[in-house]
Amino acid sequence: MVILGKSNKQTGPEQWAGEISPASEHLIMRAWEDYLTAEAEEPQVRDIVANSWKRCSAIGIDPQRPGSCAILETVEFERRLRGSKVLLNAASDILEEANTLFEGTGSMLLLTDVDGVILRAIGDTKTIDAGHDINLVVGADWSENKAGTNGIGTTLASHRPVLIYGPEHFCSLTKNWTCVGSPVRHPLSGEILGLVDMSGRKCTFQQQHLAFAVMVARRIETVLTVHFEIERRKLLEYSAQMTRGSWSDGVVIVDRFGKVLSTDEQAPRLLALRATHGERLSASLNAERPLLRPKGDGRSFDLSVSAEYGIDADNVMPVHHQGELIGAVIIAPRTAPAVATALKQSRAFDPIVTGCATVLDTIQRARRLAAYQAPVLIEGETGVGKELFARAIHDASPCASGPFVAFNCGAVSRDLIATELFGYVKGAFTGAATTGNIGRFERANHGTLCLDEIGELPLDLQPFLLRVLEEGTVYRVGDATPHPVKVRLIAMTNRDLREEVEKGRFRRDLLYRLNVSTLRVPPLRKRQGDAVLLAQHFLDQLSKKHGFGLRRFAPDVLDLFKTYGWPGNIRELRNAVESALLLCDTPVIGRGWLPDAILEDHAAQAAPAQPVATQPIFMPPGPMAYEATGYPPGIATPRGSDLRAMDKAHILSVLERYQWNISLSAGALGIARSTLYRRMQAYGIDMHR
Repeated sequence: MVILGKSNKQTGPEQWAGEISPASEHLIMRAWEDYLTAEAEEPQVRDIVANSWKRCSAIGIDPQRPGSCAILETVEFERRLRGSKVLLNAASDILEEANTLFEGTGSMLLLTDVDGVILRAIGDTKTIDAGHDINLVVGADWSENKAGTNGIGTTLASHRPVLIYGPEHFCSLTKNWTCVGSPVRHPLSGEILGLVDMSGRKCTFQQQHLAFAVMVARRIETVLTVHFEIERRKLLEYSAQMTRGSWSDGVVIVDRFGKVLSTDEQAPRLLALRATHGERLSASLNAERPLLRPKGDGRSFDLSVSAEYGIDADNVMPVHHQGELIGAVIIAPRTAPAVATALKQSRAFDPIVTGCATVLDTIQRARRLAAYQAPVLIEGETGVGKELFARAIHDASPCASGPFVAFNCGAVSRDLIATELFGYVKGAFTGAATTGNIGRFERANHGTLCLDEIGELPLDLQPFLLRVLEEGTVYRVGDATPHPVKVRLIAMTNRDLREEVEKGRFRRDLLYRLNVSTLRVPPLRKRQGDAVLLAQHFLDQLSKKHGFGLRRFAPDVLDLFKTYGWPGNIRELRNAVESALLLCDTPVIGRGWLPDAILEDHAAQAAPAQPVATQPIFMPPGPMAYEATGYPPGIATPRGSDLRAMDKAHILSVLERYQWNISLSAGALGIARSTLYRRMQAYGIDMHR
């Protein structure tokens, strides 16, 4: 028999005593009915179940509710996935290994986030299908607030492993199920990061299920331990570099969860002078509570409440590793100017978004070169972001507080280049200003002069540039008076200057003077994974600029970004993202909103022997245009077995990704549910999998 009486309070896994029998089920059902009809003030069941029933009753959970009443919208679910990236990565191999063991067992294994939202589901196919009847699916919220007493929500509410057997569920339609849950905790702080749940029909119940769920959770925690230790070391390494030279200021290092990893002796005192809540500050510095609050997307920190700890947003330096936020360095300033400069230098390379190893190596090289006054030559195709590197080198250099002056040698006529670079005096030439004018070199004094398209500099002017670099003096046009300047020169080119030297169009001695240190920025097509990373970065950035809400790309658009050659590099990508964002009037940007060049390139790669488009491609007027066929107007419906097979394969891949959830899949494809159903029927895809 199941023990129905009270039990001692526990902090470990929930203990199950006795055997399951029809009589015990009847007693639990009778206790549930008596509690709902107010015949019993206290539910006569196990304490953990009784407490859960009382919570459900207090918040007004309908006992006839069909499982979870909340399935997240696609945009919110994607945000949850990003916020739980570390947990998902740690669990991935473990879940794949378990998946092979579950077929035919009548059970499935679920991974949820800290709020009870299901992130992944693996296991017996029939059981996963049956889960749709009670919304036990990926993207559903199974907290007690949304689904009543259950293995997921009750585990999170009680903060320990829990088993909920059939009739112990609060909602009637879930009483045919049994589920066990075990929290996954942060290996250092003990905070709950998510949950492992094992669910199945109540007839599949076995007492060792709870032990199995606990074992899986512990294995995930072991992987997390290794991950966070590596992350901690990286964070400390980055922090040491970022705070070099800021010894007079206090320094606090926090992890990705905003918890304090380390603090120097000065930081508590300096922050306390500015804090409005000293007790909270003290608790946070002792790692009892987060000092910073991470945003739900896992990409940044919410600094809206940091002022109460004496922390200004300008004094928080997020630390990223391989494009992912791993923590932050907080500067407790002694003097504001020193902090401003230190922050500028430490954040200098943050605008360069990449996950490419080659670019990361280039950033490290540029970071080292920034400390010196030697000229730097930056090579790369048009649009690869050479000026971004130039600006970063300036901001990370000792002259960061000085001016950054940019000049394009190819954008000014030959006759004006000398006066633009070196300045001129009154009467130097017809039409000269009566007061004369200083040139770019003097404007950049004690700072950086960035010369773009240096290969376009006329050959007869190159000796004058060489003299300025060697002597550190400028002679204005029409004047014999030397003007000393202290300027760091960064030159940029999309040409091969060595080839230009061989052709007699560029001075060899000037090339040697410029390329003391050379950086080569690779084109976007050679930066694996960066097209998608940059596209999402630009989408977030431009959405804020233009006042849009949250926007995202459909998966097939990101696939196009990966395969397109990007002849215009990052500049072309940014323009494509901005164009699609401004034209699209739905939260999900589909391929129909992309520029013609990208779509035509994809069509040529997909079917080189048979052109697809029967009419010019143009941007669709609105989301309703998708409803009839699933394709934007103006883009011919694909013909031929090859393209139909490609479209079917794409739909199947999206369905698999979202565990055959039609709402989430349709949202990801950028079409209506009805359209997705029609296309599935047309391609013979089984809708009842």
